[in-house]
Amino acid sequence: MNQIFSFHRFVLLIRLDISEKGKNYLLMGSLLTSLLILLTFPILLSKEHSEILYLLHPLALFMLVIFGGSLYTNTAFNQYSSPETGISALMIPASRLEKYLTALLTNLLFTIPFLLLFLKLHYFTIGLANKNIPADMLGYQPIPYPLLQYFISIHIIVQAAVFLGSIYFRKLSYIKTAGILLAAVTVIFFSNWVFAYSVTNHPTNIVTFPFSAWRIWYAHSGRSYYVDLPKNIQYAVYSFPVLFLLACWYIAFVRLQEKEI
Repeated sequence: MNQIFSFHRFVLLIRLDISEKGKNYLLMGSLLTSLLILLTFPILLSKEHSEILYLLHPLALFMLVIFGGSLYTNTAFNQYSSPETGISALMIPASRLEKYLTALLTNLLFTIPFLLLFLKLHYFTIGLANKNIPADMLGYQPIPYPLLQYFISIHIIVQAAVFLGSIYFRKLSYIKTAGILLAAVTVIFFSNWVFAYSVTNHPTNIVTFPFSAWRIWYAHSGRSYYVDLPKNIQYAVYSFPVLFLLACWYIAFVRLQEKEI
């Protein structure tokens, strides 16, 4: 097959992908969107501050945007998961780049708007809920920007890993990818905590997450500290999810080339 990229073939391939997977895309997208609305709108039902209703928003971010979005991403290359559909996919008269970009584009066309939809609903419902609360009562605050940025970074890393896993593993791709991610996260979190605990002279309590600030308490002196990363290091941390994403996209393309040979 001619491996020179053709925009016309690319458009035809997208149409073919939508005709074959369109119903699955629509069902999964509709389900996740409905659940997102169900978790973000209950905050409007209370005329006073409710911590439980507020916590539904971070829950929606984690369970629907990150976890639910990863389930959607896992379908990117599911046509290669069985011999029957795999042979059909290999026989499609299109270049490897066209096949790869089709999977990538159909994935991005859902994951990015879905994240933006959550952010829109979050700020909209928080603002509307505060209008229903009397001025002398405690109102709601949006998810703090550093925490939101941390969650979005996790979202990017998870999406990148699952996208790669969907083509790298032929069977049980999601379970295998999740297992590797869980093991890596466990090692990174534990190593980060041990390092922070050691270099701060064994404080009474320490709260630390990888690539984020440290909160430290010393009971014997009654002092607490907030240790943030230098700005130049923080910029490097912000770039890591993007670099990881690009690396996974490239490896996924190489893996697709191997399957096409």
